[in-house]
Amino acid sequence: MNDSLVKLPEVEDMTAEQLSVYEKFRSNLTKALLITKCSAGPHLALGGALTKGYLNDLEREVIVLRVAKLVDSEVERVIHYPLAIKACLSEEEIDDIENGRYEKLSPRRAAMVKYITECIENTKASPSAFRSLNGFYSQGEIADATHLAGHCWMTAMY
Repeated sequence: MNDSLVKLPEVEDMTAEQLSVYEKFRSNLTKALLITKCSAGPHLALGGALTKGYLNDLEREVIVLRVAKLVDSEVERVIHYPLAIKACLSEEEIDDIENGRYEKLSPRRAAMVKYITECIENTKASPSAFRSLNGFYSQGEIADATHLAGHCWMTAMY
């Protein structure tokens, strides 16, 4: 029995245009996005663009894993956990990031995790969290971190 609330398109029923988008990232996420009129391609393109911003792989994975934990997105975690390991985060560090154990993180990483936590939990960060983050990151890095967190949050809804 299928408990799915949404009927995802089958690959064999996709138009050529939908199939070209699906081929970029074969997943149920893409199938769900293909239900929208025209968001699937741009959403996937944005995800790709965020890998070319000011943040390095490690910083991106810190953000994604924290958002995934906060919004209970097992799919995001399954995708990004191996990427976090590849970016040189240890299992212990990942656990501390996911669980917001600021005292076990470097001051730089704690500032990022706290900022992301506040953005997700309160829809914005406190002035103190922002000032702390600003001590370690450029405005471009902070903008990319904020954008990535929002993108992950939105993606987790699918």
